[in-house]
Amino acid sequence: MTPRYAELHARSAFSFLDGASTPEALARRAAEVGLDTLALTDLDDLGGAVRFAEACAREGVRPLAGAELSLAAGGAVVLLCEDARGWAHLCQLVTRARRAPADPDAPPRGLPSVDLDTLAAHARGLVCLSGGRDGPLEATETGDPAPLAGALADIFGDAFYVEVHDHALLEDVARVERSLALAAHLGRPWVVAADARHAAPHDKPIHDALVCLAHRCTLDEAGDRLFPNDARHLRGPATVARAWRDAPAGVLRTLEVAERCDFALLRDLRPSLPRFPLPAGTPDADAHLAALCEEGFRRRYAHPTERHRAQLRRELALIRRLGLAGYFLIVHDIVRFARSRNVLVQGRGSAANSVVCYCLGVTAVDPIGLELLFERFLSDGRGEPPDIDLDIAHRDREQVLAYVYERYDRDHAAMVCETITARGKTAVRDAARVLGLPPEVAGALARQVGHAVPSDATSDTAFTRGGAADVLAEGGIERAGLDPRDPRMGALLRVVRGLEGLPRHRGIHVGGFVLTGEPLSSVVPIEPAAMEGRTIIQWDKDDLGPVGLVKIDLLGLGMLTLLSDALDRVRARGVPLDLHTIPADDPETYALIQRADTVGVFQVESRAQMNVLPRTRPERFYDLVVQVALIRPGPIQGDMVHPYLRRRRGQEPVSYLHPMLEPVLRRTLGVPLFQEQGMKVAITAAGFSPAQADALRRAMGRKRDRHTMARLSLELMQGMEKSGIEASVAERIVKQLAAFASYGFPESHAASFALLVYASAYLKAHHAPEFYAALLDAQPMGFYPVGSILADAKRRGVALRRPDVNRSGWGTRLEEAGDGRALRLGLRLVHGLGAKARERLEAALRAQPFASVEAFAEATRLGRKALVALARAGALDGLAANRREALWEVLRVARPRAGPLDRPGRDRSPPALEAPTPAQLTLDDYASLGGTTGTHPIAYLAPRRRRAGMPTLAELAAHPTGPVRVVGLVNSRQRPATAKGFVFLSLEDETGMANVVVRPDLFERQHELITGCPVLYVEGLLERRHGVVNVIARRFRAVRRVPGADRTRSHDFH
Repeated sequence: MTPRYAELHARSAFSFLDGASTPEALARRAAEVGLDTLALTDLDDLGGAVRFAEACAREGVRPLAGAELSLAAGGAVVLLCEDARGWAHLCQLVTRARRAPADPDAPPRGLPSVDLDTLAAHARGLVCLSGGRDGPLEATETGDPAPLAGALADIFGDAFYVEVHDHALLEDVARVERSLALAAHLGRPWVVAADARHAAPHDKPIHDALVCLAHRCTLDEAGDRLFPNDARHLRGPATVARAWRDAPAGVLRTLEVAERCDFALLRDLRPSLPRFPLPAGTPDADAHLAALCEEGFRRRYAHPTERHRAQLRRELALIRRLGLAGYFLIVHDIVRFARSRNVLVQGRGSAANSVVCYCLGVTAVDPIGLELLFERFLSDGRGEPPDIDLDIAHRDREQVLAYVYERYDRDHAAMVCETITARGKTAVRDAARVLGLPPEVAGALARQVGHAVPSDATSDTAFTRGGAADVLAEGGIERAGLDPRDPRMGALLRVVRGLEGLPRHRGIHVGGFVLTGEPLSSVVPIEPAAMEGRTIIQWDKDDLGPVGLVKIDLLGLGMLTLLSDALDRVRARGVPLDLHTIPADDPETYALIQRADTVGVFQVESRAQMNVLPRTRPERFYDLVVQVALIRPGPIQGDMVHPYLRRRRGQEPVSYLHPMLEPVLRRTLGVPLFQEQGMKVAITAAGFSPAQADALRRAMGRKRDRHTMARLSLELMQGMEKSGIEASVAERIVKQLAAFASYGFPESHAASFALLVYASAYLKAHHAPEFYAALLDAQPMGFYPVGSILADAKRRGVALRRPDVNRSGWGTRLEEAGDGRALRLGLRLVHGLGAKARERLEAALRAQPFASVEAFAEATRLGRKALVALARAGALDGLAANRREALWEVLRVARPRAGPLDRPGRDRSPPALEAPTPAQLTLDDYASLGGTTGTHPIAYLAPRRRRAGMPTLAELAAHPTGPVRVVGLVNSRQRPATAKGFVFLSLEDETGMANVVVRPDLFERQHELITGCPVLYVEGLLERRHGVVNVIARRFRAVRRVPGADRTRSHDFH
């Protein structure tokens, strides 16, 4: 007879810095060794529960839901869920354990625990194991476990089991005997468990490394903190049965416990939404939603057709069937609140496919006019709730979050967590620390590895360069000046490989909120976040859909802050303009975009976008939709960019794999770019229903459900055969869809972003002073440092004026200047002014003007450091003969007083101080502001540049192709993961900007100079294609002693 055994006690990496295997690795190992039932029991944590349940489903293993719970009496018991009530109680217990204690004598938040009274109040529906070696029976202060064991037995009754381990240690013989004797004394059964900390024996070194990190020691210093052998891994039933052949009862009883635990997380957890309060006389939420949509429909569609009305009816009917009306009402209410406070808010993502969202005012693009596919957002067979993302002006996001917390209260609302994993530099430094390598060696190794290499087209998508261990193994160790044959390097690579990807700690998700009708702590544990006043759940965004938790993303978007500010400034001049009244199809706006004059313009300001815009030459809104999606890592890796560009310029004919695909791919010239297009191909060519097509999209995108993918691919082939498509062509279509799934971008998301591209470009084209003022006040944001923004404003003819305490506010102000408006820089740009300085300045600035530095200092009561910062920034120039005199005055009035009779007025008059030179002013400006209203640093090189016969960067547009020499200030360095090791620099001078392309071999040879020098002299070849100019670098030289250059900040990959 084949032995059977259920493993009831195993920790994953969600027991942070203790478990050495992911939940997926545990599930795989369980299947490999023949375990058909496995419990995941992380310490005071359920963060891996959903991932574990999904992995077990794939591996054919039955998952048991549970956790170890720390007790105030010491040690931790294992709790397993019998039913849904037990799950709710376990979540509440973990929440209580994690909650910041009110008692000052209680353990700090980092040491969770609950007392026995709390445990007793939540015991129903739970099985309790005593916890073995690390359990409370071993940790009792008196040394006699019987009283505590008796208390636990009283609390749980027949659901209490004494847990017994044998890890092949000498002391285990006595420990097992004591445990069996205790079980007999209590009259309670005992069970065998592994108390696994890693999946397989070979994972033990990674567990050792985690223990060292937890205790801040090296392997050499760890001593008995490390387990003496590798026995704490998952073992198969046959192995366990052999080990306990003389006492098999404890093995068989694990099956009894497993039978008791009937709770299945993915099957049984189905949380509800809060009930939305309805107006009097409204029968239900569906009726209220329909009324709101009808009102919005009349506002949105002046001349609706039956197609418009039919789509609205179809969506409302589906929402009614799925019971989601309350969700849409909640989202509408959040949007309503934001707009009632004049906060710019706009929905994006797949929600923009919905006419209901459009009519509710949640989204701003017409899904019917743009032919967007509703089923990308919601469908009958989806099996997951919809996901609505709301972009909110980031300056005002806090008041929206506060409203959600207040309306639904903290028992029903919390933010989603983000699981932070060890990777890149962090993994390398951790491994080096564990091995005891010197800090300088750790730093040299870490510098060879990036955390991640972001796309230079967007900041919201990041692609890792490859595993950190791979980067080091493929030459990184040598580049760090170390010997790869050193045994320590081999050990380092092994530890790095083991650490990478393991959960390390939690952060707050950028905006995900979950709301529930029942107390949220009965659905998922809640814990305090690092940020004051925030609570997070222990699940991240990918865990929510499988268990039916609905997420609303409330995302702070700097561009909406910019647009809100700029529009306010435009309206203040008497020009009536709102986001929705910006004229469409404005020629000047598209001309600005076509010539890549897009510094500060949403999503199209990167080096890569500027390189492509003159080639794509967008001339209508849908062109911007394509532009947003085109320059991203996915399309680049999928080799879709160049075919599209060639077809756009008429250099390659537009073709389709089959004529049936033409209606789907016509707008993108036969090149698939959008997820919705993949779905439409399945619908059009294979007869898929929209719900089937969405299931195909999700299966392709996840890349982990091989069985579903194989089934759907077969259905695709069969459907295309019925449509008369030849098998060879059908195979090519399936392959294209599979490849496309890895990079396809949501068309609805691109459309929502394209609106912001157009709006920001329009403001830059027609209201440049207001645009730049808002852009400066929104910093830090976007792609360019302040100095580059100021230089760009000057090139567009916007007058700039330095900060001045008698004329500036905290933010940027607009002043009349001849026939235009000048920007008076705000004091917020001055480096070194904190929150307290801001508070004092804003209060004192109401008393402008000030007659002297002394009067200003007395009015603001600022400290010496803040006053010096203002003086160096030129903000006190108007109160003195020159900047040096202003600084002297600051040092005089802010110096320490000798006594009560030592008054500033008794000091002597300032000496005659020579005015600083323009170069010295530029140096001060860059040091204190990050940019200058005066002379650009590179302008000081103009005489040398002319003598050398070198063009300015603006002159490159007309310069002949071939050899060229240029000089410029580096404002960005990028090494995209998709660029095969090439590095791209953006240089600027007083006339403009230029792209410099650096080959991998040249980058390796001159790495230190390229990454460390702010001003570079470049020799190379000028290349011009389709109006786009690049300098292909051959050699670099550093340019030293350029005023202000060493104080600049560039946007870099490292």
